[in-house]
Amino acid sequence: MTEKKSNKTMARGAAALVAALVLNACDAAEPVAAKPGIAPAAQLAPYDTQLFSLLINKPSPVDGKNHYQKKFDQSFDALLAQSQLAKASKVATPLKKRLMSGPQPDAAVVTDKAGGRQYLYYEACQAHACEDTSMALLYAPTSGNMRARLHIDGKDEYLGNPDAAEKALLAPQKATP
Repeated sequence: MTEKKSNKTMARGAAALVAALVLNACDAAEPVAAKPGIAPAAQLAPYDTQLFSLLINKPSPVDGKNHYQKKFDQSFDALLAQSQLAKASKVATPLKKRLMSGPQPDAAVVTDKAGGRQYLYYEACQAHACEDTSMALLYAPTSGNMRARLHIDGKDEYLGNPDAAEKALLAPQKATP
């Protein structure tokens, strides 16, 4: 067998193994996409990045790809416009700019255990002032809904009218010792 055919055979075998693992991990009786509030992987993929990548219309400094989502950006701006804490803040720099200045981990998929709803969870904070200005954000790709917990100057505010289960997902994470 030639080296080229051998590589193709190995690639097919690897693809088959991945497919088998994915199928075994899924509940065959009820596909994930059929559950209410659960987004198929293809629907989650465009949002699987850092928050700033979705809000800035230019290539990401992380991977060089443009992940900008206009509708997501507009929803985010509308959510921030609800904030009474931001309106009361004496800082001249706009809140969005402050939140986009600090470190941001990749999105995480979280599920509301009570209702089974699936969200992408984002965190953002102000550079060198994460304790003073930060945000936890839930985004539901299936509905386009956003919910958030904003923390400014020692006060928390919920945006987007989250229910109790969503507030639990937005609660500050306790550091493990």
